[in-house]
Amino acid sequence: MASKFDYLRKNLYAMAELCLEQILILDDAIEQENPDLAKQVIERDDLIDSLEKQNDNLSQNAILEAVANRNLLGMDQIDGEVVLKRDPLRFALSSIRINRSLERMGDQIVNCATCYRRGLLPKGFFRQEEILDKMLSRVVTLVGMAVESLVEEKNRFYGSVHTVEEELNNLCHAAFLKFVLDPRLDKNQFADLYRIILGIERAGDYAVNIAEELVRLNTGMDIRHLSDPVQVTEKTKAS
Repeated sequence: MASKFDYLRKNLYAMAELCLEQILILDDAIEQENPDLAKQVIERDDLIDSLEKQNDNLSQNAILEAVANRNLLGMDQIDGEVVLKRDPLRFALSSIRINRSLERMGDQIVNCATCYRRGLLPKGFFRQEEILDKMLSRVVTLVGMAVESLVEEKNRFYGSVHTVEEELNNLCHAAFLKFVLDPRLDKNQFADLYRIILGIERAGDYAVNIAEELVRLNTGMDIRHLSDPVQVTEKTKAS
């Protein structure tokens, strides 16, 4: 059974690294105004979708096997603290949630690439507007933190993730307000820009979902609905 869980883990890592590569290629496409790079993002999405399907099947099979072998593994006789770290059932359940977040993150990145590749936005628009450049920078950072945390199997970035997410959300909101009535953009141009802003914000949300799931996997704490980031950070440090 260990080999099956190892295979699932490696598949999740591969999927996460593909998502990180996708956001980096999107950033390069916009920075270099290169529609071919945007096309590359769109074409590579099949790789993520394929891994998502594999991981979904692996996770479901792993859950069934973990339940059936729980007593054989001695999980019914181990201290609760150790169970959090070693319970294959917990890992399999978390894998389903992480797998879903990665696939949806990839979809949002592709949505951004699709809108950008249409070529309706004015030349140099992202380079000229500091708020858009910052927005791209923050989502790259956020996705990078989530992927690194996953691959290292650590939740130490959670406090930073929450801070960067808040900044990204504020930038996306400010960008919408700034450009919704911008005379330089017709309705079709603004529609594409808005879809890119929305896609970037949602990609960041899925990165945070992964970070939150890693906290639950490592500590057993469900922090999705805790409103105080300081409280969350202190609790995860203490765990």
